[in-house]
Amino acid sequence: PMAFNMNSGEITGSYDEEEIKNLIKAKKNLTLISAFEKIKSLKYDETKIIENFKNDIYNSVSEIKDKINTDNKGFKNQIIFLEHDLQPFAYFCGFGKGNYPILDSPALFEYNYKEELYNGIGKIDYSEIWTDLLNFNEILEELNIFDQIIDTEFYQAILNCVHFKTYLLLHEAFHQIGIEAFNGIEIEKPLFIYANEHDCEAMNIAILE
Repeated sequence: PMAFNMNSGEITGSYDEEEIKNLIKAKKNLTLISAFEKIKSLKYDETKIIENFKNDIYNSVSEIKDKINTDNKGFKNQIIFLEHDLQPFAYFCGFGKGNYPILDSPALFEYNYKEELYNGIGKIDYSEIWTDLLNFNEILEELNIFDQIIDTEFYQAILNCVHFKTYLLLHEAFHQIGIEAFNGIEIEKPLFIYANEHDCEAMNIAILE
């Protein structure tokens, strides 16, 4: 594709000749093709993953209880963000009461950040779902096309599929354990749980009452 070059002030090709060669060469790479087909399938042992998520949640809630009891801030917990970054792990961030939305799609919204109860505590391991994505990324890096691919709509679609599949299985895990998993924590019902990448739009995972 052609694009405006900010440095030269001219309309030029988006990629230089070397980048184009790498992209053309990658089209014939059987390892990349196989990794792409695998990541598209979204085939996982969902029962096992949900059980692992439930164990991670219970272990994390135990840490949260210790943190809240130690700090004794006196706020009720009504919102939790499960926040991940580049690695396949999500950490719990909890805050106080507020008017929290049910979202149609991922979005940024206002929350009661002043009543922070805990931040970056516990851990949910996403690696069983993200392994194919991380492997795909490594192959793109080896073929020197990662930087050219990650900002495309194509790659974003792949990323969204993996993230939303993760969120669906998280939803099922929270649905199975219910609000009882948070016994011992001062909760303002309903408890809103969202998931998001660090500093990015969040999506509803569960609403527990």
